[in-house]
Amino acid sequence: MKKVIILKIDTYDIDFIKSRLTDFIHKHFHPKKIFFGQDKILLKPNLLMASEPSEAIVTHPAIVEAVGRIFKEEGYKVFVADCPGHSLSNQYLNLIYTTTGIREVSERLSFDCLYPDKIIIKDNIPFAYWVDDFGMVNLAKLKTHQIMVLTLATKNLYGCVVGLHKSYLHREFPKAEDLSKIILKLYKIINPPLNIVDGIFALEGRGPAKEGKVKKLGIVIVGDDALYTDYVISKLLGLPLQSNPLLSVAKKEGLLEEKVEVISEVARISNFRFPPQFIINYFPPFLIKVARLFFKFRPAIDSKCIGCGMCVKSCPKNAIMLYNKKAKIDYKNCIMCMCCQEACQVGAVFLRRNFLLKILNKFDASNKV
Repeated sequence: MKKVIILKIDTYDIDFIKSRLTDFIHKHFHPKKIFFGQDKILLKPNLLMASEPSEAIVTHPAIVEAVGRIFKEEGYKVFVADCPGHSLSNQYLNLIYTTTGIREVSERLSFDCLYPDKIIIKDNIPFAYWVDDFGMVNLAKLKTHQIMVLTLATKNLYGCVVGLHKSYLHREFPKAEDLSKIILKLYKIINPPLNIVDGIFALEGRGPAKEGKVKKLGIVIVGDDALYTDYVISKLLGLPLQSNPLLSVAKKEGLLEEKVEVISEVARISNFRFPPQFIINYFPPFLIKVARLFFKFRPAIDSKCIGCGMCVKSCPKNAIMLYNKKAKIDYKNCIMCMCCQEACQVGAVFLRRNFLLKILNKFDASNKV
């Protein structure tokens, strides 16, 4: 039976996190057993963008350091890597490593930061080479997602796919249900034996980037299966399975049996805010198309735009261009994948909602379960 542990940890004090995680990892997921025969550990955090840890957009470097020290003391060589969808060069990935605090941790503790400069193909998907030959520890961030509702351990595996191929996948599979099938395909290929989700400070509301709001939850979740870890977190937050696109598809595909051993130090969290438009997921399938006619939303760009062009490079449909040093969206080609929002470093991309969604957003019922 799968096992998930929810720990009450309300501080980013590295020694405290390390002490708590060491006790539970050794008792329930001993490294020498789950990584038998491995001598190299790859820490895979969520490094969506060059963001300060205090913004709760990326996995906090304290989590990376605490987990890395646990494995280093076990005799493993420790590496750190991620491949954000818009990191088109090692230079920009260096900026992400530096801004998120990962570079400082890596240099101080002699962890190697890796780059997706070599590719391996698995089931016609190009992965960064570090998917193979390493024991992977999945270090996800607890965040909302305006398309997927939540982005947790399983969605974090999307960062193993190299660069712009993620944009290609968004173009080919723009709907949440179809993208969920791709993410589950990655899960079946990779599925790390140890998944740790940073929920000490989470991102609620309009995540997973600059539009989200920081919320202190004071939890760290540890599980031996990414999908079941997500399932337990979703239940903890009070999100029905049918309202979580990824879990709903997993259930249909027979990947989720809902039988899992849970050890928890916290009760259900009842005041977590989901993206306003997630209410559409409550509609039965035959009504969703009709609902979308009334609950309309699309990306828009405000005056904070600095004309850096990151959204242009990340758009899978080439629907964005720079005009007078400002980004402009061609809505005829926009597929609502929100890659532009995830790529924007200054929070200039937001979801423009019609009046019905704005009204719904004023009521707690639209944001809470």
